[in-house]
Amino acid sequence: MVAPLENTGIQTAKYCNVAGLGLLIFDYFLTLEPEIRWTWNRRWNITRILFVISRYMAFVAAVMTSYAVLATRANENCLNFSRASNATHIISILAAEGLLIIRTYAFWKQSKKLLAVLLVLAAICVACGVGITSFVGGLLTAPVNPSAPPTSNCNFETTRASAIQYGFLVAYELLLLSLTVFKRYEYYSDCNGRLVRAIFQGGVRYMTAIIFVSVVNIVITSAVPISYSEMMDLPQVIFHSMLASRVLFSLRESDQHLATLQLSTFHPAQED
Repeated sequence: MVAPLENTGIQTAKYCNVAGLGLLIFDYFLTLEPEIRWTWNRRWNITRILFVISRYMAFVAAVMTSYAVLATRANENCLNFSRASNATHIISILAAEGLLIIRTYAFWKQSKKLLAVLLVLAAICVACGVGITSFVGGLLTAPVNPSAPPTSNCNFETTRASAIQYGFLVAYELLLLSLTVFKRYEYYSDCNGRLVRAIFQGGVRYMTAIIFVSVVNIVITSAVPISYSEMMDLPQVIFHSMLASRVLFSLRESDQHLATLQLSTFHPAQED
């Protein structure tokens, strides 16, 4: 029998995840017009691929998580389903991080050296985050008693070790934010135009919000009762998808404004 406090935590976590699906659907229709304007009818490149993965893999993750929340799966083995669900979460978040990398790369005047460093660090963070989390999670998992009756492993909970992977995520996002702030005041210090301010402030605003969501997830996973641990499971993916999409829309809009500005200030030489 589930204790009252534990049952309250699990139900709260389920409500938050189902609400996340509703938020994702609402935001999709809210941002459909900028998606059509800034991504449709454009050539396929790495930016558009990452956007599509971040945008639509979040729906796959949301459906799978909602099924895990709502379905009754007593005495079932949910290990494979959980692994598949976690894979969709990771892929969606990595695609969103890819959009943030592209934005930082663009703000740094498309520095190839910076891009190489960021990609290597991203690979290290992913490998360490997933590997250490799995290792520590295995240590924290209670050993199974062979004489005990079989129980379901479909509980909507995670281990404290999940905070580790989000810690690596926050560290990497702080790096991207720091690089953006540094470049703003090191390279664009004399550029106080409206366009530069809009690009910088928009990017910082969205990246700060993403970092805040990750920090909240760390606090919930590591500090609150374990029954609440999955409360930000799907919202983490959804906010990454929503905010990273806005980063892309803002970048494309800024590119359009810059092109318009260059055309408006170009005056061809007049013939004598």
